[in-house]
Amino acid sequence: MDVDVVALLRELDFGIAEGTSERSWLLRSPEGERFLVNLAKPTERITAHILRSYKPHRGSPVRPLYAGRTATAGVIERARAGEIDMLLEEPLQLILHGLVFTAEYADQPVQIQQRSRRMAWVRWAVKRCLLLADDPLRQSEIARLVGTSQQSVSNVCRQLGELVTATPEGTVTREPQALLEHWLKEYPGAGGQQFGWYSLDPIVEQTLKAVQEAQLLDAHPLVSGDVAADRLMPWKLPARGRIYISSPIDLADVGFVPAPLDEATLVTCVPADPTLWRLTELGTFPVYDDVELADPALVYWDVHDSNDIDSIEAAEHLEALITGIPSL
Repeated sequence: MDVDVVALLRELDFGIAEGTSERSWLLRSPEGERFLVNLAKPTERITAHILRSYKPHRGSPVRPLYAGRTATAGVIERARAGEIDMLLEEPLQLILHGLVFTAEYADQPVQIQQRSRRMAWVRWAVKRCLLLADDPLRQSEIARLVGTSQQSVSNVCRQLGELVTATPEGTVTREPQALLEHWLKEYPGAGGQQFGWYSLDPIVEQTLKAVQEAQLLDAHPLVSGDVAADRLMPWKLPARGRIYISSPIDLADVGFVPAPLDEATLVTCVPADPTLWRLTELGTFPVYDDVELADPALVYWDVHDSNDIDSIEAAEHLEALITGIPSL
């Protein structure tokens, strides 16, 4: 089958690197989002029969990428619904997790909304930086920490108005609670690709086991959610593990089985937010030798976003840790 997959991906301005196993590719979109896929054998026309015939590696969380010159209307509909990933030559388009990429970027409205969100990662990171810092920071320091320009930092601080104050020593927030609430309402979460896993082991034990595996695979794990909240401010009873990783990992060999997200006891996430690893050492917060925690603001967001009975109270304790203002 003469479908030049590499050429088509290059035409869409996607970067290509080898993945973690044979025929797995790590794709990087023009805007930096990463997708790990297993390339299925290219075909002239992608049909429902082709989808049924594909046999993925047992237990692998990596989705197949179907490639073909054309596809049936039903298959395209399934791809746009996020059920499968697909690369088509005629018309040229790549559909990953329901996101449509074309040479002209004639994407659907949902793609445009997500693209605008990705553009705001720096703005939200600047606000996290101001929340986490113990002392005033010069705008050049914030720019270095976040990985942006000093002008971008200046623009964010100007937009924050009275929530921040410029002093001779640098910029500082005088209203940490108000800034935290402001950031919480704006921030959409880390986004990206999430993988659900299930195990009968205690949640903390699951998380530590997954962290060790991710470290062996150089996936740079950051623990967030319930386990991180319990480490930062012991209150939350861990009900589910959550780990941010730099690339997808397969946990089937260490006792986990893939599971739907709503049934998972552990969730690994390759985030769309590129700033997650940049602020982990900012501020005076608990540090552990066995795990690296996501920064407290991100842990706060993840706990606040969960629907466990004790999540709100746990979030209030994390708020007190971040703002320095005891909860009532």
